[in-house]
Amino acid sequence: MRCPYCGHDNPEGRRYCEECGEKIARLEAERARARRKALREAARMRLELEKEGLEREEIERRLRRARRRTAPRVGILLALACLVVLAVVLAVVLSGGPSAPEKAVTEFFQSIKDRDVLAYLKHTDLDLYKMAKQGEYQPDLYAVGIDYDHYRLEGLKTRLVKEEGDYAEVEVVGGYFEGFYDQGESSGGVDFSQYPRLVTLVKVENTWLVNDYNLMKLPYPLPEILPGEEEFPEVEEGAGDTG
Repeated sequence: MRCPYCGHDNPEGRRYCEECGEKIARLEAERARARRKALREAARMRLELEKEGLEREEIERRLRRARRRTAPRVGILLALACLVVLAVVLAVVLSGGPSAPEKAVTEFFQSIKDRDVLAYLKHTDLDLYKMAKQGEYQPDLYAVGIDYDHYRLEGLKTRLVKEEGDYAEVEVVGGYFEGFYDQGESSGGVDFSQYPRLVTLVKVENTWLVNDYNLMKLPYPLPEILPGEEEFPEVEEGAGDTG
């Protein structure tokens, strides 16, 4: 039996595809119902023809002719059922991919790992990105904030928390991120499964930009702000100075 999901030919009677593991018993059940229906109709027709007093050979001839007319119809119905299943699967697959904000977060971290300054600016500073694309600005890796000489990024996983209009929140819930200097010094790294990171984004000109990207790009756990502690104490202390 051919799997409608991956096209693998399975032995008759299998409940699940031996190649992709998807359930195919429903299609097999449809075939069994069609066969039972055809047998019932043939028995009913045979009984009616016998009541008419026809010879056995004539009865069999008419039954064969009826089966030839019915078989294509059953095949068409089964083909339509397969198409419906495929359409549902495609719809699930297409709708089940990462959202646009999640893609932006993934591209943001990947640009750091690749030390791709243009891709980094695309999701951090759209004006500088446009200028760099037009040759009006020569971006420097370290100047824009890609501080380490090498990065390690593995298994990044994201979860869309919120998307409302031009605002979105994406939580990085898995993966490992670490920075290295040429001398061998490491940032220490961050395991996002233990230290999830909430990234907020805004959409400008149909492009999702990462808020607080100078903080989000850090390849180690973010410092925790304790209750009652100012987020930027040095700024708060200086604000009270009148000189």
